[in-house]
Amino acid sequence: MKMKKNYILSILLSFILLSCGQEGSNVTATTDNNNEDGSSAIVYDSKILMELFTATTCGPCLPQNTTLNRYLDPTSAVYAGDLADEWIILRYHVWWPSPGDPYYDWNQQPVINREAYYDVGYVPHMYTNGNVDSAGTASTWRLNARAAVNQPTFFKIDISGNRDGFNISGNVQVTSSADISDVSGFKLYVAVTHDNSIYNAPNGQTIFDQTFVDFLSGGIIDGEQVYYDPISLGAGQSFTKVFNWTMDSNWPDDSGVSWSVEDLNLVAFVQFDGAGQNNKKVYQVEALPFD
Repeated sequence: MKMKKNYILSILLSFILLSCGQEGSNVTATTDNNNEDGSSAIVYDSKILMELFTATTCGPCLPQNTTLNRYLDPTSAVYAGDLADEWIILRYHVWWPSPGDPYYDWNQQPVINREAYYDVGYVPHMYTNGNVDSAGTASTWRLNARAAVNQPTFFKIDISGNRDGFNISGNVQVTSSADISDVSGFKLYVAVTHDNSIYNAPNGQTIFDQTFVDFLSGGIIDGEQVYYDPISLGAGQSFTKVFNWTMDSNWPDDSGVSWSVEDLNLVAFVQFDGAGQNNKKVYQVEALPFD
């Protein structure tokens, strides 16, 4: 049961190591070279981005979110250990089937934008690396994640950052080992997510992870608000996004939600908008926890 409401390079994508600093909350994330065939172009292995549309007022979302959480839990009998370091998830909360989801109410427009981008239609609804519709069941989500792991790419993402109280700052750097300067449509998205907030939701869910908070990328292009930064790179060139952002201590403006600022994360991904089978494909993703 669900709630209602494909030209370009055969680009190869990036495997990334996370490492946390020993002092404070200085952290870094970087991509490792996996150029095993000796070719001149550097090739990396991909992680997987899965974007889930869900809601606290959606009954069927509860069992699917619960199963997904078990796949991600090292203490669970169904822990997907083979995906543990590769699977990055963004959960967007939407406004149906009933109003009142505090995570959506806090910051609506970016979610409306992503929902329209994918033409979601029902919840729960998952998308794997942008261009694979993984539908509404957690078992399919895990199957599609395993099918997508370690795809090659010419992109890498390096993230460095620091958290000082409610403020996070640092850099996201995207490097391409191939010349994509003649290919328009590559975009960098940088999002903030939050883990482990507690809320007694109408559908019975109580713990919320990978919850979308805001985009740090984007601005006004041709008079319209966008949530990405366009990228165009020659071989070996990099694009750097500097971020300096403060979490509102009132998030998500609901006294029934408890949370810690230590559970913030940064998610950065490169997505292609164009034509053909690679339209909407995510070519690289990395995540950085600030705990």
